[in-house]
Amino acid sequence: MMTERQALQFPVAHATLHGELLLPANTHGIAVFVAACNSTQQAEQGDFAQHLHINGFGTLTLDLLVGNECNFTDAEVHLPHLAERLLAVLTQIRRMMDAEAIPEVPLALIAAGDATPLAVRVAALRDLDVGALICHGGLVDLAGLQYLKVLRAPLLMLVAKTDQAAIANLQRAKEFMPGVIALEQIDTEEGIERVESRLASEWLQRYLHG
Repeated sequence: MMTERQALQFPVAHATLHGELLLPANTHGIAVFVAACNSTQQAEQGDFAQHLHINGFGTLTLDLLVGNECNFTDAEVHLPHLAERLLAVLTQIRRMMDAEAIPEVPLALIAAGDATPLAVRVAALRDLDVGALICHGGLVDLAGLQYLKVLRAPLLMLVAKTDQAAIANLQRAKEFMPGVIALEQIDTEEGIERVESRLASEWLQRYLHG
């Protein structure tokens, strides 16, 4: 399978973020891996990104923090700062599409753990740009009630069956969320990375394809 690889730079306040965009032939959507640090590690876990590529989805991996910023103890949960940077990235992606520098296709956000509330908040703020949302664990309600109430992007929540905190959190938050919400509880004995990559691809096929 032929996949085009592009190194991208995103100037933001006080930093320049470096990302890697992988586009398979006939890309019909791009999944942005949301992470403060170690985004590439998240995408490569269990060949997750490769599974998306096979199904026609491009991937963008980048860290929202640079250099010593990752060493601060609360940096990865500082939502306003991270949201500002991710919003700036999405704005620049849209400009690149308008300039035909990259294909004009729908976007999805994929996040895990502490990045889950960040992705929910940004998807709520950019409901015209974010067509789907996939989260691996994490506490959805930390995004803030005002953002839960306006989230329109279909959300797929993937959790291990043993992660009762994330499951209970989503069940409480769902009553405030008007959009499509799906919860998939995964038995770790099945091979969680393999199952998650399949479910994620199916979700993007449903809500981004075309």
